[in-house]
Amino acid sequence: MKKIKKLVIASAMALGLGVVHAGPIIIAGTDADDHGSFSSGVNQTGWKFMQLAMSNIGANVSNGQTKAVCIGCNGSSASAAFASAFNFAGLAGWSTVTLTSATDIANFFSGAGVVNTSNSGFIYMPTVASNVGGGITDTQLAIVNSNGTIINSYLAAGGGLFTQEQANSSIGYGWLTSLLPGLVVKGDNSGGVSNSNQLFLTLQGNAQFPTLTNTDISNATPWHAYFTGNFGALQSLIVGNGNNVPAGAFDDTVVLGGGFSGGGGVIVCGQPGTPPCTSNVPEPETLPLALLALGGFFLSRRFKKVEAV
Repeated sequence: MKKIKKLVIASAMALGLGVVHAGPIIIAGTDADDHGSFSSGVNQTGWKFMQLAMSNIGANVSNGQTKAVCIGCNGSSASAAFASAFNFAGLAGWSTVTLTSATDIANFFSGAGVVNTSNSGFIYMPTVASNVGGGITDTQLAIVNSNGTIINSYLAAGGGLFTQEQANSSIGYGWLTSLLPGLVVKGDNSGGVSNSNQLFLTLQGNAQFPTLTNTDISNATPWHAYFTGNFGALQSLIVGNGNNVPAGAFDDTVVLGGGFSGGGGVIVCGQPGTPPCTSNVPEPETLPLALLALGGFFLSRRFKKVEAV
């Protein structure tokens, strides 16, 4: 009887511990790596924003991996910003890897590389090379763009993602629009927003970035891209100060994201090649597992009562 009791309890615990929440996402239209520095022992302006963003990302990764991978950090400001932000993000036990060659980036997504999606905690992509020294190039972006569904599946499995401005490349955000055909990416103040130096957290942004302030994110400006249209499973986290009616209304999303504060983040779900959408109602195939876990709980209570007699 004791062996059966232990087996049931162990099974229930394994089910409970085996749950993986989808990972955290920050898709920014800012080029914070081009508007920051490290001085007086701390990161300043845009690099501070990056530091706090990485801290939030790392704390919410749920795939068990502790490697931050920069795809397209080609030296200069892009690499310096990544390193400085990471070093002060408070991610104890984490390490960084930079991938720049076409082969290494392709192998990262295919799983053939020593560093790949199965052993990485979060992916970081710097601003495009036309906007920051050492930024991600079109050659590198082209490989990323062909792996949108893999990025989405990586997020669904608990990995994280932090990207910066890509609108100043003719192929920028191609991986994102391949998942969200209805998403519209606009660059450099084209339309709605009149002030590219001021940013505001939305209600969702405040909930998901508890350590960020409007000052922190505004210090990461000027921004160079914003998003309209279909956001899929993503939320509007940071917006510009719009000039639409009513006057001063918040509009035009500069940072998209999701998956923080215990939630799960994917870019799109329920489409061919993408993870299924989740809900509070268990899927049919998960109900027997849930019942087994619940049964284990009640059986353990009964065993305790029997042993006490």
